[in-house]
Amino acid sequence: MRTANHGVDVVIRGGRVVTDSTEDAFDIGIADGVIAAIGEPGSVVADEVIDASGCVVIPGGIDPHTHIQWPLANGGTAQDTFESATRRAAAWGTTTLVDFVPGAPGSLLAAADRRLGQAEGAVIDYSLHPVVTELNESTIAEIPALIERGLASFKVYTTYGSRLESADIRRFIRVAGEAGGLPGFHAEHHALLEDALAATRKLRGTRIGDFPASRPGHTEAASIREITGYAEEFGSPVYIYHASGLDALRQIEEARAAGTDVRAETCAHYLVYDDSVYAGADGWKYVITPPIRPDADREGMWRAVADGRLDAVASDHCAYSVADKAAGFEDFTAMEPGAPGIASRMPLLWDRGVRSGRLSLRQFVDINSTRPAAVLGLTAKGRIAIGADADIVVWDPDGEWTWDAASDSTSNGTDYDIYDGLSGRGRPRVTLSRGRRVGGSGATPPRGSGRFVPQRIQ
Repeated sequence: MRTANHGVDVVIRGGRVVTDSTEDAFDIGIADGVIAAIGEPGSVVADEVIDASGCVVIPGGIDPHTHIQWPLANGGTAQDTFESATRRAAAWGTTTLVDFVPGAPGSLLAAADRRLGQAEGAVIDYSLHPVVTELNESTIAEIPALIERGLASFKVYTTYGSRLESADIRRFIRVAGEAGGLPGFHAEHHALLEDALAATRKLRGTRIGDFPASRPGHTEAASIREITGYAEEFGSPVYIYHASGLDALRQIEEARAAGTDVRAETCAHYLVYDDSVYAGADGWKYVITPPIRPDADREGMWRAVADGRLDAVASDHCAYSVADKAAGFEDFTAMEPGAPGIASRMPLLWDRGVRSGRLSLRQFVDINSTRPAAVLGLTAKGRIAIGADADIVVWDPDGEWTWDAASDSTSNGTDYDIYDGLSGRGRPRVTLSRGRRVGGSGATPPRGSGRFVPQRIQ
C-alpha cells in the first residue's frame, strides 16, 4: 500500500477498508478531493481525522436510475428538486447518481442543456441518460455530440406513447453503438402488453390487485430478445433498465451466452417485496413498471445480484405525492407508475443483503459501487484506490433504522413511501463526496456543490 505523511487534508482511520484487492484496517488519506494515500494504521497523518472505529469503509453508493424533478403526465412535476433529493441520497450513503434528460421533441442537445441547468442544485455528483423519443436525421446527428460531452448512456422506451418502433430501435442501437455510446432500454414489448391488458380487463378488471397480470414477465423477455438481437448484429453493448424477474434475467443470460454485451440493473423494490403487496389496502403504492414479481423471482434476482449477473441495484426514484397517484386508486390504467426511493436503496440492500447472508461485504461493494461505475463509464468513481475520487462512506454495520414515511417523505416533498415501517440495521456514520462531508452529523453541503460527471463507456 502507498503511504504518505504530508499533503493530506483528511485521514479516515480505524475502520475495515474495502479496496480493490483486499479488506483490512487501513488509513485513507484524502487531498484535493481524491484518495491520495492508503497505508497501514497510523502511517497517514493529517490535521483532520475521521474516526471509523467499528465501521466498514466503502466506496460511495451509485444509483444509476433516478427521476428527480420529473415531468409528469398530468402536466406537473415530481415533488422534489435536485437539491432536496441529493441531500436525502447523501444522508444514506449515495454519492453519485445518474438521472435522465426527459424526452421531448426537438434538439437533444438543447434538452440536455436544460436538464443540466436543473441539476446544478445537486449536492452530490451526477450524470445523465438522455431519453430518445424520436429518431430522425437531426437526432441521429446529435447522438455523437452527446457522447462526446459525456452523456453517453441513453434510454429508449419500447412501450408507452414515447416508444420507438422496431426499425428505429435497430437503427438507434447501430448509431449509438458505433459512436461509442451505451443504448439503454425500458424493455417491455408494447403489442404484448396491449394484449395482456385487454385480457386482464376482460377476465379480471383493472383494480390494483389485477395490475401484475396486465404486465407479465414474458413481455420483458420478448423486448429484451429483440433488443439484444440487434445488439448482437451490430456488436453494440446495451443496458437494460429495471429488470424485474426471472423472465427478463433468463433472456439476458441467453444473449450473453451468444456473446452479446448486455448490462443490466434491477431495483430495490424487486428485492424487498413480492407481488403479494398488490393485495393490500395500500397496493396502489406499488404500481411500478414493470410490476413487482412473485417471491421466486425476488429470490432469483438476489442470486443474480450476488453472483454478478446483474450490474447494479437502482432506486427508480420518482417523488410522487398521493395526489399524483390518486387518479388510479380504482383503475390502475389511470395511475402514474413509480414511487419514491432514493434514500432507502442502500440501507435496504445492506440489511436484506449483507445482514441476511445473501451478500458478502465484497459483493455489496461490487453491486453498489464498483460495477455500476464500470458499466456506465464513471471512471473515477466506485473504488477506494489511489487517484479515485474520495467518495467514501464510513458505514456502521449495526446502526439501527426504522423507515418513517413522515420524516423521509418530508425531505423528498412527498407524503408516502413504499418502505414505510420497515426496520433494519446498517447506515452511514459519515458520507464524503470528493472529500466533502455530505452526510452524517453536522453535514450541511452547500447547494450546487455536486458536479456533472462525464461518462466514458468501455
